[in-house]
Amino acid sequence: MPTTDRRITDVDRVVLTRMLDLVIPPADDFPGAGGLGLTERLERSSLRYGRLRSGLLAVLDAMSLDMASRVEGGFAALDEERQIAALKTVETNLPVQFGEFIELVYETYYTDSRVHERIGWAGRPPQPEGFDLEPWDSSVLENARKREPFWREVS
Repeated sequence: MPTTDRRITDVDRVVLTRMLDLVIPPADDFPGAGGLGLTERLERSSLRYGRLRSGLLAVLDAMSLDMASRVEGGFAALDEERQIAALKTVETNLPVQFGEFIELVYETYYTDSRVHERIGWAGRPPQPEGFDLEPWDSSVLENARKREPFWREVS
């Protein structure tokens, strides 16, 4: 559970790492979001976006209050089926905050260079070395050329 001054604890980071792997699990030989070590980066990103930080903290708070987690010795001590059930409970009870948490997870995961390489994403600016553009078709301005000016001349 985050501290009273809303800081994430080491225990929260362990829980968060496991939650990341449940949201974006490993595929083939590629690790999930938690296995990529994105927890610290996700935490830093959350500090830039207040709304997403609130969602993250609300989800961590809710996970720490899950009864099964408390009885079994914490979220990380639960088997995967019960961890998923706990996440689904949070999603049901806090849909807005959970959506913000998921947005933060996806933003962090899909901006990682290793993920870009894995999915074949060539992140580059659209111009000048970027994407090919269709040749300009000036006929799209025909209707605008037919209009009377709606501005006044300035001398």
